[in-house]
Amino acid sequence: MDLKQQLVNYGCGAEFIDIALGYAQFYIPEQDIETFIDYVEEAHAKVEEAQYAEKMEKEIVNPSDLTEAFQEFEDEESL
Repeated sequence: MDLKQQLVNYGCGAEFIDIALGYAQFYIPEQDIETFIDYVEEAHAKVEEAQYAEKMEKEIVNPSDLTEAFQEFEDEESL
């Protein structure tokens, strides 16, 4: 039985199966499928955490940008 079918039989959803198949190279057929599922959950959580951190880093606002924006607002208010 192939990995995908084992995941289906275990009750994994389609989204998780797609993610797990990305980690197929780490699957050891002699190992329990539950062990592989645990590995995928842990490994993918680290990937998602790194992606989130990268996204947050891009959204960090430079304080000087805020100062300039506030100054423009003040200038418009004085008109």
